[in-house]
Amino acid sequence: MLSFPAARAAPTDGWVGPPELPGYRAGNVVARLADLPSVYPDHLYFHLLLLDAGGRLQDDHSGPCYALPRQQPADERSRFVRVVAELLRHSPSEDRGLSALGQALTVIRQLGVDADRLILAAQLLDDVSSERAVVLSLIQMLELSLGADEAPNVMGDVVAGLAHRSALGSLDEQGRRAPLVDVDQRIRRINGAGLDAQVSFVVHTVGKAKARRHLREAIHFALVPTPELFGV
Repeated sequence: MLSFPAARAAPTDGWVGPPELPGYRAGNVVARLADLPSVYPDHLYFHLLLLDAGGRLQDDHSGPCYALPRQQPADERSRFVRVVAELLRHSPSEDRGLSALGQALTVIRQLGVDADRLILAAQLLDDVSSERAVVLSLIQMLELSLGADEAPNVMGDVVAGLAHRSALGSLDEQGRRAPLVDVDQRIRRINGAGLDAQVSFVVHTVGKAKARRHLREAIHFALVPTPELFGV
C-alpha cells in the first residue's frame, strides 16, 4: 500500500464552515459548499473565494455542483473541497483573479475530483496560469508525492535527461551546438540549486502546458492533489 508524506500546511490553511457544508482554505483560495434546495433541489452549490493579502474578498466563482448530489455523505464533501482548494492554491492571477479559470472550474463542478478528472482540470489550469504558478503547483505535488528530501533526487535524473535531449537540437548565436561539457556543467548547476530551479528548468524547457505531463510520465506519479495525499 502506498504511503504519502504529510502535507505541510500554511498558517492560513484550514477547515471553515460546519461539517455538513464544509469549506477549506488553501493559501488565499477558499473552496466551500452550500445547500440551496429551493434553487437546486438535487445538488449542492459550490463557492470558490479568492482572498487578498488582508483576508478580504477579492474575487469569487459560484455555481451548482453537479458532481455532488445533495445526499452525498459528509466525508465525500470534505474530500471535494479540500482537493479543489489545493488544486487551485497557486492558479489565480493577481491582475485577473479567477476570471481565467472558468473552464477548469466548470469541469470540476460537473465532473468532480476523481483522478482522471483532476488531471484534465489541472491541464486546463496550467494552460491559463502563469509559468511561476505552474512551477509552484508542481513543487507542491512533488513534495507531497515523494517527500521534500527525495523530490530533488528524483528530479535530478529528469533534469539530466531533458538537458541532454534539448541540447542536441540547440544552437548558439554562431550556429554551434552546445559542447557536452557545458551541458553537464549546467545540469550540475541546476540540480545543485534545489527543487525550485529543477522544476523551473523543466517548465521553461518543455512549456508550462506540457510540464505536468512530462513529469508525470518521467516519475510515474499523477501530480494532482488526490484525496489520499491529504488524508481526507
